Amino acid sequence: MKATKLFIYLLLALPAFFLQSCQTEEDNVFDKPYSERMGEFLQKAQDTLTASQYGWVLDYYPQSNQVYGGVAYTIKFTHDDAIVRYEKNPDDGEVKSLYKMKEDDGPVLSFDTYNAFLHKYATPKKGEYRGMEGDFEFVIDEIKADYIKVHGKRSLNTMYLRKLSEPATDYIEQVTDLTNLFVFSDFNLSIGGKTYTLVITDRDNRQLAIYDGNTPIAESAYTFTDRGIRLYEPITINGAVVYDLTFDKETAKLSGNGVQTTSSKIDVNVIANLIGTIDVSNGAKKIKKTIPYLSWLNVSCDASWVHLTKEGNTLTIDVDANAIATKARGAKIKISNGIDEASAAVMQYDLSALMGYYELKMTSYVAGDNNKDVLKVNTRQARLRYEGSGANRKFYLNVSSPYGDDFVFPLTYVASAKAFLMQSGQNVITIRNSRATYYIANSFNIDANRGTGTDTDFYNLITFSVNENGDISASLCGPLFVKVNGQLRYVNLTTERFILNAYSSEPFSDDNIVAMLDMWINPVITKRSSSSSSAKPAILPEETSDNTLSLQMPQYLPNRIPSFDVDFSSRLTTSVAKQVKLNK
Repeated sequence: MKATKLFIYLLLALPAFFLQSCQTEEDNVFDKPYSERMGEFLQKAQDTLTASQYGWVLDYYPQSNQVYGGVAYTIKFTHDDAIVRYEKNPDDGEVKSLYKMKEDDGPVLSFDTYNAFLHKYATPKKGEYRGMEGDFEFVIDEIKADYIKVHGKRSLNTMYLRKLSEPATDYIEQVTDLTNLFVFSDFNLSIGGKTYTLVITDRDNRQLAIYDGNTPIAESAYTFTDRGIRLYEPITINGAVVYDLTFDKETAKLSGNGVQTTSSKIDVNVIANLIGTIDVSNGAKKIKKTIPYLSWLNVSCDASWVHLTKEGNTLTIDVDANAIATKARGAKIKISNGIDEASAAVMQYDLSALMGYYELKMTSYVAGDNNKDVLKVNTRQARLRYEGSGANRKFYLNVSSPYGDDFVFPLTYVASAKAFLMQSGQNVITIRNSRATYYIANSFNIDANRGTGTDTDFYNLITFSVNENGDISASLCGPLFVKVNGQLRYVNLTTERFILNAYSSEPFSDDNIVAMLDMWINPVITKRSSSSSSAKPAILPEETSDNTLSLQMPQYLPNRIPSFDVDFSSRLTTSVAKQVKLNK
């Protein structure tokens, strides 16, 4: 019995013994309290950050699976401020904001005051309550003289702040230049002496894959550096580490430790986008485009009125004058790398060619069985016309209707874009019968439920294309703009369908809506070249016919993503009216 009790006492004493042992070990390892050690670590991190003459480059990866790829930020730290540059907005200079070094379940570098660049991927917006799941707080994992390893508090992605050896402006400029030169779809690589293929799988979101024959063996997000590309994390293939790859601008080859390029293939679709749509008026025109590695490509055009000249990386496009004002001309510039082919459109026309009759094809409500309307593909006659002259000229789109009169949509011509703006909330037809009068107004929906309603500040842009036969076509559903202080701003949304609502009176409001008269899905107008008259209509020169003096179209820069402080989609309303058939 005594032996049993003694054994029990020993068991009870063991935890205290081990606790005392651990406490002694802790005292031996850490001679300072946790708070003091944390403060010293944070101070060391800040001293390292502020000591760099030019600052640091951050390879930033939002979202836990790096689905948006990586982007480059440069950050110059003072004691209180972070001065940030962003590779995708190089012309916007720098943005300054405060930062903090703090303890929050670990040592944290926090950019907790708003910075338009650094918070781009972390700021919530409509439909993305977590933004793009980016980080603005980073746990500091390791401090070295030339780099600081961190991980995002939200994404948990490992990222690095690397010490800059040149001014931030120079680094961002080199990243931007290299990004513009990187027009390749895939590279044949020798990795550790064996052949593999590196394929750019998503250029916009900077994703790549490495293939062994037809089998993908590795996938990774990547970012651009001042010398090439860097993968999210190192990948070991055939004994070689694929991570930081240098891009030789002259030979267009990637190289790294144990990695060499044997051949590179240009993405002809990227080149077609760089050339863009050549949209000119009827006079003779010369256009020059700078195209990387143009001498590696075969560029041609079959149209007799389009002439191409290559000199170095400059492509010169000469377009002959069009003698028939009411005829539009279209052609294709073909780009080939010897394997793949793409094309860029050439269109030549003036306002005169746009006037006249079109066929409108769309899905809308038509009479079905039992006199019940059903959504069905159908065609109607449409007409682009004008009234008046000079600055008083007004443009309209007429569409035949089953109610006797045409639907009449007022338009505003934008000469600089050779396009029309259609305003929402306009009376397009009035339907009268023995019992009531209905006023029909248009609105633009971005999906089945949300649209502009009775808001008259929204505009839908109608742009035209011309095929090689000279046929003119345009989708009536285009980019959506909103008027703010007399200027139009693109809201990064596209009209998906037209809604025609019936109201019992004017002005239009939610209080006097009766029903939805019709819905037009994918409405496209087409004017066949054979239907165009060769006679010039009585229309004044185009430079006097622009009635958009009170509205300014926004200017676009290439490779820029539009972003605004205001989420204009919040102004869209939910469509609640049901479709009915009004008595004719």
